[in-house]
Amino acid sequence: GPGPGPGSGSGSGRDASAKARPALATTAGGEEAVAGEPSVCTSASAPPPAPPARRRTLLYRGLCLLLLLAQGGLLDFYLIVFTDLYWCSWIATDLVVTAGWLVLFVKRGGPGAAGGRFAFAYLAWLIYVIACTPKVVLILQTSILDLIELQVPLGTTGFKMVVMSTVPLLYTLLNSVSQDSGCCAASQRAQHYYSRTCLDLLDSFTLMELLLAGQIPGALLKYTVTAVYLLSFSIPVLWLYELNSLQLDYKCVVFRFLSSAAVNAPLLAVRCFLVFIYDQQVSVFLFKNVFWLCCDCAEVLERCCLVRRVHRYSSPPGHFTQCVSDNEMCSHGYVNTLAVAVQS
Repeated sequence: GPGPGPGSGSGSGRDASAKARPALATTAGGEEAVAGEPSVCTSASAPPPAPPARRRTLLYRGLCLLLLLAQGGLLDFYLIVFTDLYWCSWIATDLVVTAGWLVLFVKRGGPGAAGGRFAFAYLAWLIYVIACTPKVVLILQTSILDLIELQVPLGTTGFKMVVMSTVPLLYTLLNSVSQDSGCCAASQRAQHYYSRTCLDLLDSFTLMELLLAGQIPGALLKYTVTAVYLLSFSIPVLWLYELNSLQLDYKCVVFRFLSSAAVNAPLLAVRCFLVFIYDQQVSVFLFKNVFWLCCDCAEVLERCCLVRRVHRYSSPPGHFTQCVSDNEMCSHGYVNTLAVAVQS
């Protein structure tokens, strides 16, 4: 038969070269994978969860609402009994927060749900923090806490249990909006953030216990301890927003850094004041603050280099596809994968 035409050899060579050139998939962890590898996609067009996963999600949503109503109701009880403020305003606030969380669950479970894996979760936690923070501050900064110790069963121990119910509430919220059993890299990243938040809450709560026992000297330190506790209480808003972000940019890097450094830096300052100025014992949490700050500084440098590299090789700037390759399904994986084609 006739041989190949003059341009067929170069054309087939270009096709072979195009097929042989792999596309890079740059993850937020700084790893690179071939775009042709099998991946697990978590986009909105994914098939609905299996019935067992659906039942699991409904169970966590029920527990979430139950904890939310229980904590809000007990805080309302403390305020209504020991203050002359209008009781209906506190109850109305709880009803608004509960209605907002119900809207979140309906949007997450309805057909055609849009957004990322943790869409609307940061908004839910934000309205919860806005509603709950004034109650806690009012109890801590007034004589209500002394009245609770004298007249309420369990006293301040019961109040501490009510405040620390934030930890299981955050856990149930994460499992309420995530429709998998935790094997995905997104859920693993969320559990990593959750564990760090629990440590920060425990750290700040030990300082709050010293404050309630009268062992924190100076008005400035007392206000700082209260402010840091409330900050650690509200910091999940940042990392929930960062988990839901669909872009790899410097704003995402800053949010990730602030979600830890904004808590550990003031906690470290308070611990140093107590140890070096007021001669109190060194706490193990001081070393925890130093360790996490060092890790955060190293991570933010790594992320900035990654963003710079991604912007250099992507034209136009890439967006996350929220797909994770099989090689990234590990404890260090991250849900957002950015497919960047290598330009010749």
